Amino acid sequence: MTDTNATETRRYHFEQIRARELARGASEDEATRIATNTVDTVMDKAASSKK
Repeated sequence: MTDTNATETRRYHFEQIRARELARGASEDEATRIATNTVDTVMDKAASSKK
C-alpha cells in the first residue's frame, strides 16, 4: 500500500513540475525532461523533511 502511495506522490510532483515548466513556455519534451530530472530531488527533500 505504501508503494502505491509513493508512486502517486511521485507522479503528483512530476505533473506539478511539468505543468510549471509548460506554463514557463517550455516544449512538451523539454518540460518532461526537466520534470524527470527534478522529481527525484523534490522527493528526497520531502522524505528528509519528514524525518
